[in-house]
Amino acid sequence: MAAKTIIIVEDEKIIAEDIKSTLVRFKYKVPHIISNGEVAIREARQHKPDLILMDIMIEGEINGIEAAKRIYHDLGIPIIFLTAYADEKILKQAAESSPFGYLIKPFEDRELHATIEMAFYKSDMEQKLKRNRNFLLKVIDTVPSNIFVKDKNGRYLMVNTSIAKLYNTTPKEMIGKTDRELLLNSKITDIDLEKIAKEDLEVIKGKKKVLIPEESYSLDDGKKIWFQTTKVPLDSPDIPDVLLGVSNDITPLKNSFTRLQELMEETVNGLILAVEKRDPYTAGHQRRVSMLTNAIGVKMNLDQFQLDGLRIASIVHDIGKLYVPSEILSKPGRLTEAEFALIKTHPQAGFEILSSINFPWPVAKIVLQHHERLDGSGYPNGLKKREILLEAQIIAVADVIEAMASHRPYRPALGMDRAIEEVESHKGVLYNKAIVDTFLDLIKNNEFSFAD
Repeated sequence: MAAKTIIIVEDEKIIAEDIKSTLVRFKYKVPHIISNGEVAIREARQHKPDLILMDIMIEGEINGIEAAKRIYHDLGIPIIFLTAYADEKILKQAAESSPFGYLIKPFEDRELHATIEMAFYKSDMEQKLKRNRNFLLKVIDTVPSNIFVKDKNGRYLMVNTSIAKLYNTTPKEMIGKTDRELLLNSKITDIDLEKIAKEDLEVIKGKKKVLIPEESYSLDDGKKIWFQTTKVPLDSPDIPDVLLGVSNDITPLKNSFTRLQELMEETVNGLILAVEKRDPYTAGHQRRVSMLTNAIGVKMNLDQFQLDGLRIASIVHDIGKLYVPSEILSKPGRLTEAEFALIKTHPQAGFEILSSINFPWPVAKIVLQHHERLDGSGYPNGLKKREILLEAQIIAVADVIEAMASHRPYRPALGMDRAIEEVESHKGVLYNKAIVDTFLDLIKNNEFSFAD
C-alpha cells in the first residue's frame, strides 16, 4: 500500500520540522511544510494530499480556519487542526469547517499518530457514505416517478430529476423552495396548492400515510397530466416533521380509461337506440330510472366509480325486453300467465346480452338482479338481502317508482303518491330501507323530479 501524503501548515518552523520527522517515522510522506493560508489552498489544489495538518494561527491574510473551510469545501481533503489555544470561541469557529480532529500543542507522538489514523478512518467512512448516497441518488434519478421529501412548511429537502423537469428547473434549484415559489417558472398553469398543503399537513401532523388516487396538473401547452401520489411521514432525528412523496404519471392509463369509457358509452348508446326503435316506452322508462338512481346514489355518497356503473346498468336495465315480443310489451290490458312468464325472462336475457361486454363494473349481474327482492320473492333467482348487489337494490326501488308514477301502455299513471306509498309500506321487506329513506328525503326536500 502506498504511503499516505500529509501536508503540514505551520508557521513555527521548528515545530513543523519536528512534526515532519515524526510523520516520516510513522511511514507518511510529507512533501511540503507551508506557513501561509493562501499557499496552503494553492498547494492543496495542485497536489491533493491525503490529509492536512493545519495550524489555526498562521501567516497571511487567511487564517487556518478559513483556509480549511475552502480546502474541505472544494476538495474534500480531511484536515486536523493544530493549536496552542483551547479557547472555546476559536474551537467553535474551527468546528464550522468540519475538521477531522484537534491536537492541542504540545502533543505526544502516539497522540498525533492516533488522531491521524482516526481521521483517515473517518474520511474513508464519509467517502463510502458519500458514494452510497450518490449511487442512491442516481438510482432515484433513473426512476420515472416523481420522488421528493418536504418539510412541514412545504419546502423541498430532496427531489429527483423527474419532478424537477415538471417544474422546469433542476433538483438543486428546487431545494428550500415551496410549490408556490416554483410555479412561477414552471410548465404548470393550474394546480390546487391549498389541497396539496392540506394533504402534506395531514401526513406530517397525523403521522399517517395518504394515497391520492388521482390528481391533475394543467400545463402551459394546454395538456393535462394525471398523477397517483403516495405520501408517508418520515422520522428523522435531525429534521423532524418531514414527508416522503412518490408520484406516478398515470396519464396514459387515464387516457386509455377515458377512451374505454367512450367506447362503452358508444356501445350502450347503440343498445339504447335499438330499444328505442323497437319500444320507445321502454327507452324512456330506462332514462328516467337512470335519473332517479343517480340522484339516490349521489345522496347515499357512493363514489364516482360506483355511480358510473350504476348509471350504465340503470340505463340498460330492461335491455332484455328486446327478446320479448313487442305486442306483449304494449298490450293494453292484463297479461296472461304465459305472457307474464315471458316478461319475467328479460333480466336473464339482459344478463346474456351484457355479459359479452367487458365493463369495469358488474353491469350484467346488476341487470340480472334488478327484480330480486329482499325477502326472496323476486325473480329470476329468488335472492335475499345481501345476496343482491346494492346497485341492483337501488334500481329495484327506482324501477318501481318510475313504473307506478308514469303512464304505461296498459294503464294511466298511478301517480307519485301511490309510488311513495308502495315503497314506504314495503321498505325493509321488499326494498332496502336506506335506499327508500334516501328517495323519500329527496322528494321531501324537492331535490328530485322526473320533469325534463
